[in-house]
Amino acid sequence: MTGIAFGESPRWHDDRLWFADWGTKEIVTVDLDGRSEVVVRLDLPSFQAICFDWLPDGRLLVVSSREGLLLRREPDGSLVTHADLSGLSEYGWNEIVVDGRGNAYVNEAGFEFPGGEFSPGTWRCSRRRARPGAWRRASPSPTAWQSRPATRR
Repeated sequence: MTGIAFGESPRWHDDRLWFADWGTKEIVTVDLDGRSEVVVRLDLPSFQAICFDWLPDGRLLVVSSREGLLLRREPDGSLVTHADLSGLSEYGWNEIVVDGRGNAYVNEAGFEFPGGEFSPGTWRCSRRRARPGAWRRASPSPTAWQSRPATRR
């Protein structure tokens, strides 16, 4: 495949290679025959990291770095806010991994990207039924965070 501006985060899923093209702000798939398809296009004002992973039910989670949002792609293709991380760090968010229970772990860069002075980053975790903005330390580590589960009634 040609024309990739800044390919990142390659993943193999549903018999296709998925990757984020940070330069075009897209998530692209390539099948075994070499056919490519843009599956997500983010309308963003500036360069930023775009990383992704899947929930156990198959929905895609996308990190929208500078906005501080974790977006979820619904079956109709629309993007909705899964978690708002904007108040948790002054820096942009980066990589994501989702475990088998649906917990999403996202890290922030620890500095203004691109450029800027490096400082230690932060990890956050979002449980699938977490209350928005409800975060606690997951361990004594200053970089491990986990959302509080939603209150059951």
